[in-house]
Amino acid sequence: MKIKNLFILLTALFAMSVCAVSCQKSGTDDGKTEEPVDPDPDETEDGEIDWSLVDSKATVRGVVTCNGVGVQGVVVTDGVNMTRTNKQGAYGLRTSSDESKLVYLTIPSGYEVPSTRGFLPYFYRRISSPTSIDKVQQYDFTLKKVDNDHHIMIVSADMHIRNRAMIKTTTSTTPSICPPANELDSTTFRRIYLAALRDYVKKLPSGVRVYGMNLGDMTQESHWTNSNKADIPNYITVLERGCMPIQTFHLIGNHDHDMAAQNITGEDDSAAELAYVASFGPTYYAFNIGKVHYVVLDNMKYINNGGDRAFDIRLTQKQLDWIQKDADYMPADIEHIVIAWHCAAFRRNPLASSPNPMTNANEVLDVYKDKNVPITIWAGHQHIAETVTVPRSDVQATEYIHSAVCGAWWYYPLSGDGAPSTFTVYDFDGGKLTGRTSVNFNDANEQFYRVYNSGLKNASGKSVIHINIWDWNTDWKFECRENGAAVPSTQLQQISRKDYLFVEAHDNCGNGIEDFSFLSAYTTDHFFEYTPVTADADIEITATDEFGKQLFVIKTKLEQ
Repeated sequence: MKIKNLFILLTALFAMSVCAVSCQKSGTDDGKTEEPVDPDPDETEDGEIDWSLVDSKATVRGVVTCNGVGVQGVVVTDGVNMTRTNKQGAYGLRTSSDESKLVYLTIPSGYEVPSTRGFLPYFYRRISSPTSIDKVQQYDFTLKKVDNDHHIMIVSADMHIRNRAMIKTTTSTTPSICPPANELDSTTFRRIYLAALRDYVKKLPSGVRVYGMNLGDMTQESHWTNSNKADIPNYITVLERGCMPIQTFHLIGNHDHDMAAQNITGEDDSAAELAYVASFGPTYYAFNIGKVHYVVLDNMKYINNGGDRAFDIRLTQKQLDWIQKDADYMPADIEHIVIAWHCAAFRRNPLASSPNPMTNANEVLDVYKDKNVPITIWAGHQHIAETVTVPRSDVQATEYIHSAVCGAWWYYPLSGDGAPSTFTVYDFDGGKLTGRTSVNFNDANEQFYRVYNSGLKNASGKSVIHINIWDWNTDWKFECRENGAAVPSTQLQQISRKDYLFVEAHDNCGNGIEDFSFLSAYTTDHFFEYTPVTADADIEITATDEFGKQLFVIKTKLEQ
């Protein structure tokens, strides 16, 4: 067993070293972002820009260009104020350095911004302090023209990179799905997740733009300053060395806040966000791809009384004010809005992890409801898979909660509801969401469901089959057949229970997993019970998702 694990580890390390060489991405081992240096405003050739056409009271100004030509209509903000570029691509903002530390774009549809480290979108600039009308600061931006009307967004959540090995010893009962003993989570992450992501992206159709969205908790703040040194720059280095293949947007999770900032009162929790901002830029922003308007938000107000890492799940008033401006500046041809935040706002099954409701989520929807377009919400945090049709009649909104990349915190790749560790692929054609697929990057043969077909009986004593279908939601349709003949779909009934494989893995893992109550199995409602009409029948269950796509056919039968 030890020789086998050593071979696996050496093979993985060799593969990563080859990958690191072949990537040829910029950056140093210290994880610093190495943002491009802005030209000195005094040395910028701006003779053709008529600055008299820009707000005379602006303290920050600049030009947005593509191939040296100014781009009109680009939205620029400092997180408080908002404006558009004029015909020359110039803008001006009345920015106060007391309120804003960044100036950034809402990337327009049909364009991309450069990347730092090969995958971090560089759509922001850092404001020098203080700002004044007497010495206007200039921050220019460059865009690249692309066709991204049809695009794919790959969404991941909850990596929790800590440079820590959870499986320190193994026995004959250690689940086979566990990583090798003494393998760091950062190594497992690169060896499995990043390798699978690279392979998946390579197989996508050419000509379709592909982007990534990380829904927070990339790190674990309690490991920033201990011997593991698993801070945010370390996370970026892990991605770089693992050859992250796509430009990836990020948002802040509760574990991406700095524990050193404690006893925060009032609305301003920016002291706890400095490390995140230093690596990723603003904690709330927007961008456009195709006919989709993406709004990325920080929906936790960090408090951290005495180091307890407490937070409220809500938007601050500053963000609520900003999203009203964002809605006002949103392009008229947008056909879909995506809101991304870390903590889920709406829940279908409160038994599957703590519900933790967001107190002002409906205020956010109120801002965008008059746009009369579908709204898709992305969240992580809960370490479960769940789809919620938002219970409102005046807006068409669906929230998707994503399974954790780290699964059971790197003990094994299952979230608490039995859903596997996944990344989720969203396919947008113009403004229409045409498909959603969660990719199990640990087991290619278990992509949609897990069947338990032996030794189970219902309350009447009849033998039954249980199926965990993690991406299920109430808009799905099922068709059932036995020996090729249709049987009533009522033979398949939704139930609530804990996942058998998760319970087995948890109970046999050892390695101190019992010390963490939050790693116990959750009771999930995406379980189904099938009662065969004929005991020895060959059973087929066909699933069609909310997009009208036939996702899979389960072929099974009772095993006596």
